[in-house]
Amino acid sequence: MNIAILGGSHGGFATAADLALAGHSVRLWSRSRQTLGPLAADPTIALAAEGRGGKARLARATTELAEAVAGAEIVIAALPATSHDDLAKRLAPHVSEGQIILLTPGTLGSYAMARTLARAGAALPYALAETGTLPYLTRKTGPAAVSAPVRAANLPLGVFPASRSERTVARLAELFPAVRPCVDALDAALTNAGPVMHPPLVLLNAGPIDGGRFDIHAAGTTPSVRRLIDVVDAERVVTRQGWGYPAPHYELATYYDEARGAHGLYGSGARAKLVASGLWSETLTFEHRYVTEDVALGLTLFESAGRAAGAETPGVSGLLLIFRALLGRELSGRGRALENLGLGDFSRREIRAFLREGWESPMWAKVVR
Repeated sequence: MNIAILGGSHGGFATAADLALAGHSVRLWSRSRQTLGPLAADPTIALAAEGRGGKARLARATTELAEAVAGAEIVIAALPATSHDDLAKRLAPHVSEGQIILLTPGTLGSYAMARTLARAGAALPYALAETGTLPYLTRKTGPAAVSAPVRAANLPLGVFPASRSERTVARLAELFPAVRPCVDALDAALTNAGPVMHPPLVLLNAGPIDGGRFDIHAAGTTPSVRRLIDVVDAERVVTRQGWGYPAPHYELATYYDEARGAHGLYGSGARAKLVASGLWSETLTFEHRYVTEDVALGLTLFESAGRAAGAETPGVSGLLLIFRALLGRELSGRGRALENLGLGDFSRREIRAFLREGWESPMWAKVVR
């Protein structure tokens, strides 16, 4: 399959290398030539991943977006959700109607990007899809090397419009056998573990983080942190139920409780593998995606979705209030909040129908304007 991978960070390198080793023709794009480093001259990435490893030869590594996506059947944006708006504007002249665009993960970015593409006058792809979590837990280990000690065992996948799910899921399952079809894009977005785990880990470990390198997943996951994570996760599950989304809900207890690991996003032993790798001992700031993505986009979506479902979310809202003070800007109602995406005046029933019909829905003209 011809695949374009957009993004030159940890996830982009891991995805490109893994799919190239699986026999696909892969082109990797990054905005920065510095990020591509030696790949610009020799597009080979050394991958050490759960289930697959070796030197992956890419078809091309480029800073030219048109070159990367031309003729690609699947375009995978392995980038933080904070990049989606800019990326959609860059992609607008290059999208073709037969393509599938996949966001890993999405945080309802499949809808958000479709809206931005339409506003830019672009052709819309066959479908936009998003995973609920990262396909790999991964970190670069060199300019042309990446390690992914954990691979998603259950990868929730939502499609926008959901009416195009069958073909889209079948195609993406060829690349990621762990995909698990969701009802729609919001269903997938509400399985995201990042906004559940990372904001409590960052907030309650702010002192050690300020001190320099720190592994929040190892030293930072204390009983008190776990209690807050459990509160946020319970609110997420109640929100999902309020929207009528079925199990599995991929509770975070499946990550922390080894006895339930096989039913979680990353399978049995995932946390032990991550901690043992030592790759997450790093310098963090409030500009890390744990905050810019998981708080400003993920938690704002959770809060607004909870409100629309009639679910109480004091843990989520409390985190947003504290991070508002720390960041010095309003968060609630911004980011990926439903009202900020043009969906605030519609009922749950209307939004669910819209997510299925997409740009064929009468609502499309209202949300795009």
